Amino acid sequence: MMMVFFVLFIVFRFTCDIVDEYIAESIVYITKWMKLSEGLAGVTLLALANGAGDLVTAVVASGSDEGVSYNIGSLFGAGLFVCTVVIAATINENGKPLVYEKHTIYRDLVFYIAGILLVIVCGIMAKLTVLTSCLMLILYLSLVVVVAV
Repeated sequence: MMMVFFVLFIVFRFTCDIVDEYIAESIVYITKWMKLSEGLAGVTLLALANGAGDLVTAVVASGSDEGVSYNIGSLFGAGLFVCTVVIAATINENGKPLVYEKHTIYRDLVFYIAGILLVIVCGIMAKLTVLTSCLMLILYLSLVVVVAV
């Protein structure tokens, strides 16, 4: 059991180092080159970097009968992990209180809850359609527009 925790620690440590060395630097470079705000870079470039693996997994898993259940569980598990572990690690690593604007938290909460409600509606209907897919894309594009403005 101790070996499992050790291996997990090593995997997370090396993943953090790789992200810090390559992905974070690339996002900072692209953000400066495109003159994006930090918020806009977060909901576009960082979201793309974070979600690329999820997208590949979703496409692969969609071919099986239980693929949708796997995808929904995976995405909500990842969201919960980010909202708890990643935020806690960020606060601990910072060493001082984080200062943020209240509307940022409220904005993100509203869009996150709207996304969850849309997924719940799809679950109640027990199917995903072109319309629900378009609604999800519109929700994301609305977030990008709200952050940009």
